[in-house]
Amino acid sequence: MNNMRNKVFPESNGGILICGINWGGDPNGKDDGHSGKHAFTDKEHNSFRYSETLIEWFKVWGIEVDRSSNPGPLERSFIQTNWCDSQSKSAAGISDDDYRRTELFKLIKQYQPRAIVLTAVSLFPRFRARAAEAGIRELKDHEQYLLKTATGKQFRAWLAEYDKTNVLAVPHPSRFASILGKSVAGWKQPARYALSKVIDIQSAAYKPLRL
Repeated sequence: MNNMRNKVFPESNGGILICGINWGGDPNGKDDGHSGKHAFTDKEHNSFRYSETLIEWFKVWGIEVDRSSNPGPLERSFIQTNWCDSQSKSAAGISDDDYRRTELFKLIKQYQPRAIVLTAVSLFPRFRARAAEAGIRELKDHEQYLLKTATGKQFRAWLAEYDKTNVLAVPHPSRFASILGKSVAGWKQPARYALSKVIDIQSAAYKPLRL
């Protein structure tokens, strides 16, 4: 099953893969808007808090993303997926079998993203344990980045470098949006490094894939 909801563009190959735990919201409600006909960055068709917050974090990290319905090459490079192809208001009820049945690594093999953003730190150890399924090899020890908010609450992000991609794991954007706020600026350095295969660190411009 193709667990994707955004339109696929040529830039989706070797682009930025955004991966959450599962599709949030009410599984018995109306269509969540992920029709597969629009770019992940298209504000008109993807104005969910999850997407809004994550794109705002990109801005805090110095990476401007166009939210129009006429996406540029950077915006076309995004792929949105989830580890589990299920929908629920909470991830608490997801079983180990749901995690095991993931299609994520097949998706990585197919599109070979140069950057992967995991939007739940709990996914990071699961990813590292199964990364070989995607045909990628970790190059060096992963790094942890701790962040303390103004209220004193501590959060962590993870950065791992692989031969074909970089992986950044951050807390869930919509769940922790109000707590983290602009504090995510503290992760600017690892975030920009993680995205550096796709985005030029100095100019924040999109890097075309060299075949």
